[in-house]
Formats: sequence, C-alpha cells, structure tokens
Amino acid sequence: MDYPDSDFSDDQRELRAAARRFATQVLRPAGIEIDRLPPGAVVARDSLLFRVVREAAGLGYMKLGGVPEVGGLGLSPLSRYLVLEELGWGSPGITGVLFLASTHAEVALLSGNPVLIEEFALPYFGCTDGSIIGCWAVTEPDHGSDTLGAMRPELDTKATGQVSARRDGDNWILSGQKSAWVSNGPIATHAMLNVQFDPKGKMSDSGICLLKLDLPGISRGTPLDKHGMRSLPQGELFFEDVRIPAHNMVLRSDGYAAYMHNHLSAFNAGVGCIATGLARAAYESALAYCKERVQGGRPIFEHQSVRARLFRMFSLVQSCFSLSRDAWVYNITQIQQGGQARLELSIGSKVYCTQAALEVATLAVQLHGGNGMTREYPVEMFLRDATALTVADGENAFLAQVAASLL
Repeated sequence: MDYPDSDFSDDQRELRAAARRFATQVLRPAGIEIDRLPPGAVVARDSLLFRVVREAAGLGYMKLGGVPEVGGLGLSPLSRYLVLEELGWGSPGITGVLFLASTHAEVALLSGNPVLIEEFALPYFGCTDGSIIGCWAVTEPDHGSDTLGAMRPELDTKATGQVSARRDGDNWILSGQKSAWVSNGPIATHAMLNVQFDPKGKMSDSGICLLKLDLPGISRGTPLDKHGMRSLPQGELFFEDVRIPAHNMVLRSDGYAAYMHNHLSAFNAGVGCIATGLARAAYESALAYCKERVQGGRPIFEHQSVRARLFRMFSLVQSCFSLSRDAWVYNITQIQQGGQARLELSIGSKVYCTQAALEVATLAVQLHGGNGMTREYPVEMFLRDATALTVADGENAFLAQVAASLL
C-alpha cells in the first residue's frame, strides 16, 4: 500500500523507493532468517546481522541524521521519516539496530564540544563499513521508566541508581550495571551512558557521558533470548571502576531533565515510525493472502467479514502514518533548532502506533487461520515483534499516563 504523497518531492519519492527496495530485497529475508537463530549466533562477528549492517552502512542508512559537514547525509526530518518507516516495514529489529547506532555520534554533535565531535562524531559519520555501532545504555535491572522522574516532579523520588559516577581529578570513574534490555548492548562499540552522581539522592541527580566500550573494566552479559524483535540484540553492560576523561561527561544534573525530555521525545517518535512500518507489513501480508486463499468457492477477500477486518487494518495503518510522521517531523525539527520537543506527542505516537501494530498483526494472524501460526508465513513473527514494541521505550500504559499529565 502507498500513502498519499502529494507533499513529497521527487527526491523524497526516489529516496523512499530505494529504501523500499533495500527493505524488500535485504531486510525482510534477513530479518526472517535472523529471527530463527539463537542469540549467540546473531551477535557472532561473521553473522548475517553484521553483513546486513555493513551493506546498510555502505548505502548511508546509518548516518541519515548527520550533517554533511561531518559526513552525514543531512536529510530533512521528513526524508528521514520516509526511510525509517520503509526500513521498519522490512525488519523492525534490524531497523532498531541501525536507528540506535548513531546515538553517541548525534549526542556529540548536539553537544557542540569540538573535542567530543572529533572523538565520537567524525569517526562514526566517516565510517562506511558499519564497524562503529552505538547504543543508549539507560535501562537498569531495577530502573526503567524511573528515568522519567527527572522530568516529572511527582515521579522524582530517592532511589539508588545502578551505575554511578564519581569525580577523580581530571577523570570520572564509572561503576555498576545496566540491564539486559540495552538495545545493541551485545554488539555496540560506543555508548551514551546515563549515570547517577549521588547514590543517596534522586534519579534526577544524574548525567550523561559518552565512551568507547572497549575500555578496561567493561564487560557484557549473555545476549537475551527474546520472544520478539530477535534481530535487535539486547544485553547487559557491566562497569567496574571504568575511567573516562572529564570532558566525556556531556551533561551534569542541571541540564539533565531538559536533555532527557528531548532525547526521550526523539526515541519515542522513532519507535512510532518503526511500528508504523511493521503495521503496514502485517496488513499487506494479510491482504495478499486473503486474495489468494480460497474458501467457499471464492477468495476469502470476497467475504464481507474478511473485508471488514481488512478495512479496520487499513484505517489503523493510515492513521499510524499520519500521527507518527507528524510527531517525528515536528519534534526532530524542534530538537535540531535547539527548541523543546513535545514529549506528549511522541509518547502518543509510540503508544498508539505500537498498539495499532499489535492489533493489525493479531488480525493478520487470524485471517491466515492455522497458517498464521506457522513459520511458513511471516505474520506470526510480525505479531511477536509488535508485542515487543509495546514494551520498547517504556510500557504503554505507564507512558500514556505520563503523556496525559503533560497535556
């Protein structure tokens, strides 16, 4: 299915078409194959995932947001959205890998610090083989959505974070653990890391640092064996007296809340984009099947009850496209211009689009009948991936309550 594209330029149509070809020819078959592998095989250095990442990097899909001055493509927010949604159609898990890979580099760019740009942004945006992969290491074994407390006074309570940072002259020393849910954790070379300064204080007394993940004292846990989004590796990170230069601490407590507001806005908006692609994939698979599957002497597409469900799916996908596009374009534009994003808009997109993707994927399985529960058709994988996306970047019910409080 195609969305209305009257407001897209010819270049954007060509960009979307190229992303669709890559998603069709590479991401979809790779996502299906990786989904069936054990986690250890997925993160092996000679794995299919790394081959796909190298190909994606060569095509520029890992540096969509970087400015041309540092080697990025400098795409507009709308152009980035069109690519992200198409890639999400191909494989939401692999798209998650590509989307997160630039985290540390984009943070370095936003900092405006020439030292950090030289160390983290230039090498990443100059890399064309996918050998540099970032991650956002925020989630902890006992702390997930707690990080929202920095932005919501009623949620900001005293709690001991599980990665702490203490100053030691011209260095910071990091100690503790991030949870098994760090996306890209098992394969990342660099990280944006959230740390707490006062273990006896509040979670808002925190900061953000950038670092390479090959430093002494850093180790990793076993990659998670998950129900869905199996092509997005996730795993623990451990820090034992890891020493980083003082300038690597990008943000201290006084700027933490404002930065987390914008960062969460960008990531929630990104999940909404990817979920939209997944919802479209499930709908298109069901539509094609219903036109081929014959029952009662005719394709089941001609049965009224089937058409009613397909129309419900179509309507959900169209609404996802409109909401996720608006949330992404508005908030990424605001962040690029140094303004404040609307977190409630991004949360609205994330919650609505992941719930819609779950409903569409569920209906797709039902329309496939017994075939929908087999690996012969991709809809069972779509359903598992959609379930996982309702948890990504925060559980939907809690995020909805936070968004409502911001209105």
